[in-house]
Amino acid sequence: MKTKLGVLLVLSIAGLAAAVSVARPASTDGTLQATVGPGYAINLTQNGVKVTHLDPGTYTIQVDDKADIHNFHLFGPGGVNESTAVDAITTATWTVTFVDGTYNYNCDAHPGSMSGKFTVGAVQTTTTTTTPPPVALKVKAKTKVTARTVAVTATATKVASLDFGLWKGTKRVAHATAKAKVKTVKLKAPSAGRYVAKITAKAGGKTAKASATVTVK
Repeated sequence: MKTKLGVLLVLSIAGLAAAVSVARPASTDGTLQATVGPGYAINLTQNGVKVTHLDPGTYTIQVDDKADIHNFHLFGPGGVNESTAVDAITTATWTVTFVDGTYNYNCDAHPGSMSGKFTVGAVQTTTTTTTPPPVALKVKAKTKVTARTVAVTATATKVASLDFGLWKGTKRVAHATAKAKVKTVKLKAPSAGRYVAKITAKAGGKTAKASATVTVK
């Protein structure tokens, strides 16, 4: 008799546990808050923080649509496609399962100005590297005369082969070369008069020139 009562008690407890198990709602990985309106604002947050990334799983989304000119439309991978009506002020509760990927939400009446997105799980991201255009070769000339010495400074936009010349008319009276981005050389004028300091810069198959007129006393 005791044995039969024990078996019945065990079966009763097992049945009760099974009933409780069946009655228990499915657990979720979190609750999100979706709001739209009353102005032109649309947001998806979790505990007051804007959602930018989530782990895959099932989530409860509490929707508060505060305007009858907007709606909240959520869509993305895994067949997710939930929305409220544009012409109604309403609340809703959605249970959504997110998988790896990028999800979007917007107002269907104003998708260009009211939208957002977030990623879930491991998402392949493409990084675009913009290579800046090469620096164009340019050079500037600056001079300073001390007695018959002309100090010529070349300032280029990049390291270049620099050719310095001091010219009087069509005759080059002094010359120097260097390889640098900024370089000062001293050229000797043979006599007083008007001279032209010329600089030629070469780099990467490109050539740039600059000149400055000086008077030697």
